[in-house]
Amino acid sequence: TIPVARNALISHRSNPSSSKSFATKAPVKTEKIKVPVAMYGGCANYASALYLAATKAKQLNKVESELLDLVEATKKSPTFFQFTKDLSVPSDIRSKALKDICDQAKFSDVMKNFLVVLAENGRLRHVDSIAKRFSELTMAHRGELQATATTVIPLP
Repeated sequence: TIPVARNALISHRSNPSSSKSFATKAPVKTEKIKVPVAMYGGCANYASALYLAATKAKQLNKVESELLDLVEATKKSPTFFQFTKDLSVPSDIRSKALKDICDQAKFSDVMKNFLVVLAENGRLRHVDSIAKRFSELTMAHRGELQATATTVIPLP
């Protein structure tokens, strides 16, 4: 019985059509997007996630301007500022209100989804810190550096 089994194994290996049935198509390679600067901490994680989502959607500049507009709105409106900081408002009400605000402001879907996630996770109160970290990422993406110059003589 051993020579018969050996012949069956050899014929199985030499028949290319039988081995092709086990092959699958190669997965489609997608471009791996990396964050330009490694950041750590809660706000940095959210900023990195927003950066990746905006880059994949090819809306990085639009999302950056929308996020900065939102931060300015929190500074200008005491009511909106209180809304973002108040955790006593249930997350579903906060999410619905943010969806309505985003629709009125004509924010992108990336930004709207991001704000809903922040509201659901109780992180909306950190939106200004997240915006700062996101700005650092977009500046690094553009190759910009932020520097402080100290001079003896005032610059013109």
